[in-house]
Amino acid sequence: MPALRTCPTHIAYTQQTGAALSSRRALAIVAKASKGSSGKTPSKQVSYGKDWYEQTRNAAKPARTVRQEIEYRREANRLANNGRERKDLYTANWDGSEYKGSKFNILTVIALVSVLTPLLGLVFAYTTFGVLWG
Repeated sequence: MPALRTCPTHIAYTQQTGAALSSRRALAIVAKASKGSSGKTPSKQVSYGKDWYEQTRNAAKPARTVRQEIEYRREANRLANNGRERKDLYTANWDGSEYKGSKFNILTVIALVSVLTPLLGLVFAYTTFGVLWG
């Protein structure tokens, strides 16, 4: 009996190819992001001799410390957003973390219902005393 030969289907081959391409795209995006954040392209070459480990460690060291990178990104973000911390925090009702909207919201509705219900009950009881009850 001849051995059955398995070959990948077109769908499986397409999925494998798509996964390989998407992972390549992701690597390219990461490389672009790290290149843009550090401001220069990596140009350190490593020759694999006796001290290859030290050369690799030195080539992999970032150009900035974490604190410097955070400040760099914060400043770039402020410049891009016209001095605001984040664009999505500024709407018609919100100015960053401070509410600038109308005075009428769900809290005022709850407060009005909580105060007006007993007051209307007392007014109704006073006006109907002797007629409907008592």
